Amino acid sequence: MTSLITDLERIQQLAMQQHDAFEVLRHMLQLDDDLDDKKVDKWINQLAAPIIEAIDCTLCANCCCSLDVYLVESDAERLAWEVHISIDEIVERKAANQVSEWGKFRQKPCIFLAGKLCSVYEHRPETCRTYPQFTPDFRWVLDDVIEGASLCPIIYNVLATAIEQVDDFIKNS
Repeated sequence: MTSLITDLERIQQLAMQQHDAFEVLRHMLQLDDDLDDKKVDKWINQLAAPIIEAIDCTLCANCCCSLDVYLVESDAERLAWEVHISIDEIVERKAANQVSEWGKFRQKPCIFLAGKLCSVYEHRPETCRTYPQFTPDFRWVLDDVIEGASLCPIIYNVLATAIEQVDDFIKNS
């Protein structure tokens, strides 16, 4: 694995420079009918695992500052447990006028972000728990993944590594 890039300004620049290469990766994976989705997912999970392990999200929190956070009922229940107030109070007090009618937080950064740490990490919303999500169906969610490349060091590094290895992966699949 090449050295990981974590500087957000550099990642934003590189993601813009590599956007066409990311799109070529997407086309290579989506247009090859001989590829098995499970094999693609396994390959991406193997690429992503050491990158996820090596990058400390608490040093970044860019996703918490940039992305939409959605609150569903099970999230509200977890949050109510964490802050020891009712679900109604979560919506009224903690997220007052911050949650749109369909559950998307209006405020950015996230209302639960304290510095670069989530103040309710163990009970955070599901959209936060799963970010960044590469699988299942990596090749079919690549549009969203590519969109996140300029925001997230993990996504950028996974895609950059995938570009380096895609030819060998396809050849050996």
